[in-house]
Amino acid sequence: MAGIKGMVSAKPRPNAVRRKVWQSMRIMRRFTVPDLCRTSGAKRNNVRKFLRRLREHGYAAPFGTYVSGRTGSFQSWRLVKDAGPDHPLRCERCGRPLSEPCVKEESS
Repeated sequence: MAGIKGMVSAKPRPNAVRRKVWQSMRIMRRFTVPDLCRTSGAKRNNVRKFLRRLREHGYAAPFGTYVSGRTGSFQSWRLVKDAGPDHPLRCERCGRPLSEPCVKEESS
């Protein structure tokens, strides 16, 4: 979505669910999706979508092994890059919003 030249991105809303998820990630550093749901009050699908976007842009990464089919086993995640108290709205590497795929700009 195109903006106006010189336009500045808005800050996240103070009570937004993804902001609460981001704060939980910053505090725990290593977490699972149920951990984030429990601490932030977010739904599982919202947390999974947010983690997928953060992974694409290099802010979060899977950690350890995932054993499927066992009760109580979940994929662990870790926060790779801490962008500060507000969750990132734009990728630092490509400059695109988190809602778009990350494409590294080629250097000539």
